[in-house]
Amino acid sequence: MTRNLFSRTYAGGLGWTVALMVVVTVGCSLNDLGRQDVSSMIERNMKGRSITAGHYGRVPEAESKPVREDQTPQKTRSAETLREFIVLALAQNPDIQSARDRARAKAERIAQATALPDPTFNTKTLPEPVRTAEGDNFFNLSLNEKFPVPQKLDRAGRIALEETRIAIHQLRETRLRVIADVKRSYFGLYAIDKSIEITRDNQDLLRGLIDVARAQVAAGRRAQDDVLRAQVELSNLEAELINLRQRRVTVVARLNELLSRDPATFIASPEDFDIRRADMSIDKLFAAAIKRNPTLERIRRQIERDRQSVQLAKLAYWPDFTLGFDWIKMESRDAFRPPPNPNTGVRPVTSRMSQDGSDNWAINFGFTLPIWYDKIKAGIEESRRNLYASRQQYTSMRNEVYFRVQDALERVRAQRDLAALFRDTIIPQAQQTYQVSQASYMAGTNDFLYVIDNWRKWLVFTIQYYRSLGELERSVADLEQALGLSLDEAGEPQ
Repeated sequence: MTRNLFSRTYAGGLGWTVALMVVVTVGCSLNDLGRQDVSSMIERNMKGRSITAGHYGRVPEAESKPVREDQTPQKTRSAETLREFIVLALAQNPDIQSARDRARAKAERIAQATALPDPTFNTKTLPEPVRTAEGDNFFNLSLNEKFPVPQKLDRAGRIALEETRIAIHQLRETRLRVIADVKRSYFGLYAIDKSIEITRDNQDLLRGLIDVARAQVAAGRRAQDDVLRAQVELSNLEAELINLRQRRVTVVARLNELLSRDPATFIASPEDFDIRRADMSIDKLFAAAIKRNPTLERIRRQIERDRQSVQLAKLAYWPDFTLGFDWIKMESRDAFRPPPNPNTGVRPVTSRMSQDGSDNWAINFGFTLPIWYDKIKAGIEESRRNLYASRQQYTSMRNEVYFRVQDALERVRAQRDLAALFRDTIIPQAQQTYQVSQASYMAGTNDFLYVIDNWRKWLVFTIQYYRSLGELERSVADLEQALGLSLDEAGEPQ
């Protein structure tokens, strides 16, 4: 009997030892995997800042065109380029740093999810000791450990691992959003600076036109109101410059905010660039977005997390086991001595164990009773509904990504065609019309209002051309954010 009891105890202890080793091994491997994913992602980000900025910071090179005599010479440019701004943003932007730390924090959840519950240490003191044959018992000590089925800890660890991967893709989303915001601000600044430059050039041109009008008035061929109209237009240009300078301060502050710098830090005017080509395959872009868009990747990891949650909820039917050890402190005392038998005068023989007072010990074993089936079924149904919701969310986000890609691509194509139309057709025609009307005015055959109207059209069309260039590149930033990679990485022509 004793041997059988020993065999069963040994077999049970061996089984629990194996289970404990499995739990510890699975937990360590998942923990290492999560930390490795985060570390490799962060390391790639740190090493690849310059490469990433090189991909996203590429803009078409400006065509080398001779500067006309009537054009203002180009100002000296700062060495700050779009690529350098992106490198700074990737290194210093607080949103990126926050997302990186959150990913690291999520990786530490794996070790917590796969660890065994803390053991329970209990003591019991009896004010009135319990008297037994072995002595008086007044103090007990117990130590208990709860052992969930290993699959529960494994599933919980995998859920934490997927949460870590979700945080990694959220970091990618943040990086792409910041890069796109930097590009949008940069090209917004480009359009404003070109508008300021053109407006200043037109102020000089209008001053020359005022001199022409004054000469016509002095010669008695024109009325004084021609000069007044030109002066009103000159004042209007000054008002436009005030508005443009205010907008420039706002855009510069926004760009510095993305770079985590003082909002008043000076930023020089961006370099000129040419019109980007727009012959991109929409099907190829759709395929690239499905593979690389970080939001879709995040939801795919979310679906896997919810699938693991369903499996974990089903394991609630399995009981959790508790293994413990009790130590019972026995205090020795004088053995009970019965009185002698009155007939024989002999004192009966009794146990003297209480004089020894040896301590006792015991091994405890227990398990939970998962009998509340409604609660378990509700937990499974909740997990399933979350899984279904994540799948529908993926479908919805995929449709949204398709829309964003197509919308951005069509805006790129439209702005590209519009910029080309302004540069090659509308602006040359408007300039020629203005020059002809100015010559006609000087010859006395045209009205001054006609000259002013043609001059203003030339000014507006020139500003619209540079705004179209800026909007073209801002639409490219939207397209790259929707794709999850730059057009350079997608292999599309620049």
